[in-house]
Amino acid sequence: MSNATLDANKALVLAHYDAVTNRHNPEAICAQLAPDFFDHAAGKRMSAEEVIAHSAALHETFGDLSAVAECLVADRDIVAGRFVWRGRHRSPWRGIAPTGRHVEFRGMTFWRIRDGRISERWAEIDFAGLEQQLRD
Repeated sequence: MSNATLDANKALVLAHYDAVTNRHNPEAICAQLAPDFFDHAAGKRMSAEEVIAHSAALHETFGDLSAVAECLVADRDIVAGRFVWRGRHRSPWRGIAPTGRHVEFRGMTFWRIRDGRISERWAEIDFAGLEQQLRD
């Protein structure tokens, strides 16, 4: 695979984080996902509409939400990254009432790119650490 393709794959993943987390851009999300997108963390195929709804819920729960790549690596059709998310807890999340607290949590995500679109996602996010911040 050429360096140009690997760079394009990384750019797609970064654009997807921008669309889902940093800006909530439904049109971009639709363009970025393959029609048969499978989210292994959710354990199911997800339509673009479901990802858009997930993005909207994240933004409702965490104001000023943003994600930044701390490290991004591409090999063949996979892009792997370590990310940090930041936001302010402003509505209930997993049974925890809004705290108004600024939160920061990290995770690692892998994305499979097929024909210039995202076809699969695997994620390990430190939700235990996030919950600890909200409960302390």
